[in-house]
Amino acid sequence: MATNQGGPDGDPISTCQVSEPCLSWNRNLYTLPYFCDPTELPDALPTLNEIERASVSLPSIRNPDLDRIVLAKGRFVVKYGVHVSENEGHALLFLQNHPFVPSPKLYAMYREANKLYLVMSQMPGIQLSSVWDDLSEEEKLDILVQLRATWDYMRSIPSPPTFSGLDGGPLRHRFFRVLEPDPRITGPFDTEEELNQALALRSRKNWEGHQRRPRTPEFFARNLGRALVGHTSVLTHGDPQRKNILVEQLSTGDAGEARRFRASAVLDWEEAGWYPSYWEYAACFVDFGWYDDWPEKIEQIIDPYPLEAAMLRVVRQDLDY
Repeated sequence: MATNQGGPDGDPISTCQVSEPCLSWNRNLYTLPYFCDPTELPDALPTLNEIERASVSLPSIRNPDLDRIVLAKGRFVVKYGVHVSENEGHALLFLQNHPFVPSPKLYAMYREANKLYLVMSQMPGIQLSSVWDDLSEEEKLDILVQLRATWDYMRSIPSPPTFSGLDGGPLRHRFFRVLEPDPRITGPFDTEEELNQALALRSRKNWEGHQRRPRTPEFFARNLGRALVGHTSVLTHGDPQRKNILVEQLSTGDAGEARRFRASAVLDWEEAGWYPSYWEYAACFVDFGWYDDWPEKIEQIIDPYPLEAAMLRVVRQDLDY
């Protein structure tokens, strides 16, 4: 194994060794700490001190006192904090075997002082959300065609017969999260029916202690298996919002021509996993604001599952309120 020359003496990342994978279900599963081969680095990895003192913070809805995304040394994107998930790191490692999916390269993943650090490559482009309203229909269509090819490829990757995170552990979507981990709710699941019953149990847990508990848990237990059935496990990003997609402008559109954009990256793989085939669309549907054309346009990226989405919307109303 080669030694990583990441930081100064005494820094945890200076004496690490290149991690080796454990193969399982077409995934390269790595143990922590993980460090890529030093020859793949554009520069020495940033030290903890350089990360903590990074002055450039990248957009995030997270509480900066707990989790941050920063640009370190002008070329490394570092996502770190108490709520950062190993699943995202394993997803990026998995995707390194599938370069057709534009995603950041993971250089390092390690824990320090109860925080997980993901050190990644900086991807070119700007958030699709920042330019969407200024795009013509022709420009939007060009981007959507590219994203459709990306998602079609992702969904064609051979999958395990189970439903789990990319690390083989629990599903990371918020519908499966509970304060006290319970594998009956979090997964992984061997069957779609187990996943359905997990949502019903999550509803029951959600209403425990309330004086006026609704009867939705019983409804879900009876009917989710009837409505959500017969779906295979497919690779799912889990949160394909425009803010998680980067585009790079390739031409200025002179002489009245449409500008050309390249879909340069898909970011934020925290919730990625092996979900039922309807989940990618339905999980978007339940959170749509319906204030612009995105709910319509995303159907050009992912085939819609309107019936499954409507049922999951009922689940969302129960779990989020």
